[in-house]
Amino acid sequence: MEGRLTPNDIDRGGLLPQKHLMPNGKPIFFFPDNSIELVRFDFVFEAGTALQQKKLQSAAAIMLLTAGTRHHTARQIAEFMDFRGIALEQTNDSVSATLTVYSHVRYAKELLPLLHEMITESTYPDDEFDIFRTKRKQRLLVNMQQTSYVARMIYYDGLFGRNHPLGAFAEPEDIDLLSVDDVRSFHRLYHTPSRLMIVAGGNVGPELLSLMDCLFGSEAVDDCSSIVLPEPMATHHGLYRMPMPGAVQNTLRVGRLLPLKWNDMDYAHFMVLNTVLGGYFGSRLMSNLREDKGYTYGINSMTQIYRGFLVFHIITDVASDKSEAAIKEILKEMQRLCDEPVGDEELMMVRSCMLGDFMRSIDGVFERCERFCQMMTSGVSEVFTDNFMSVLTSGGHDGSTPQKLQSLAQSIFSVPDLVMVSAGAMENMDAAMDDAEYSD
Repeated sequence: MEGRLTPNDIDRGGLLPQKHLMPNGKPIFFFPDNSIELVRFDFVFEAGTALQQKKLQSAAAIMLLTAGTRHHTARQIAEFMDFRGIALEQTNDSVSATLTVYSHVRYAKELLPLLHEMITESTYPDDEFDIFRTKRKQRLLVNMQQTSYVARMIYYDGLFGRNHPLGAFAEPEDIDLLSVDDVRSFHRLYHTPSRLMIVAGGNVGPELLSLMDCLFGSEAVDDCSSIVLPEPMATHHGLYRMPMPGAVQNTLRVGRLLPLKWNDMDYAHFMVLNTVLGGYFGSRLMSNLREDKGYTYGINSMTQIYRGFLVFHIITDVASDKSEAAIKEILKEMQRLCDEPVGDEELMMVRSCMLGDFMRSIDGVFERCERFCQMMTSGVSEVFTDNFMSVLTSGGHDGSTPQKLQSLAQSIFSVPDLVMVSAGAMENMDAAMDDAEYSD
């Protein structure tokens, strides 16, 4: 078929960074673009929640990097950043903790020494820690009143178990148990050169690389093994109800751990199936629950890659009196994909949408930095991209066909394997389970 996009049409060179080795042997991965006057630096530590002895150690350690060093107070650091329009973001997950910085290139030579100081000489002042802990507790108490947060907490507990790094959520009492010495200890053990990956993008030239050599490449490093997450210890399947008196809506989550690996060709096919089900505005779930039934303003299904695990889930908020009917319709649409092949016209439209979304996701050097960081921390290589492009563009055996998608639906959309959560006002939802026919 003429005009078909092939994997070779994707700029694979642009998706992969250049690599610069520092004197200590650690690489800097960078995406150069001298046409812009901005730079982005990602300092990614193998220092996620899987390593913490107390909950919130990982989050506090990365969030409080800006709280003060031996030479600068938190106020001085904030004034330095604000005056120059420098933006910082601190995030953490089960395996990593990341400091992301955006700056005009003219300030990079001043900025990098301060960032090095923050990483290597943070003091975690008592007063700044107390402020962090107070704010975190207030935010947690607010979150625990929100149906979306509660549903997410119960859902991941159901998938992994509450003692698993992916299923553990902090309680208010956990914040009280955390001390500043716990945070300092975590920083000292895990915010080390051996556990650091540096990714840069934008106007990154030889001068900046040389400066980073001096700052981050002078310390000796050891081999650092990647975190391996434990096996899940699921606590429940089926429907779990969490009553929340006074809630005006229900948050619903339906999904499961996928019996696939990220580099399986079947996972790329499942991404197509997921998009048909609920992965774009014209999806089956949106057409049914939003357009036809008016149960919700929006519903989405998605897949997420964690290190060693793949998760599929559907998320929506509905009026409390529609939660029973909404779950019934979600399961009905999953069953329809088991019973009926996807039409060729619908499949063609889904492929086009997925290709367009992918191209937008890599349209920019900072977007490519983000993508590379996510792939590295989750343990994914460009084999994933090859599989993804192959199922979307191939006319041969690798391409997604209606028959292939139906077979996948029959093997994965098995109700006994699903974790279903409804958080909010409760009603009798057993009819949703009783009235529908399911694929086992």
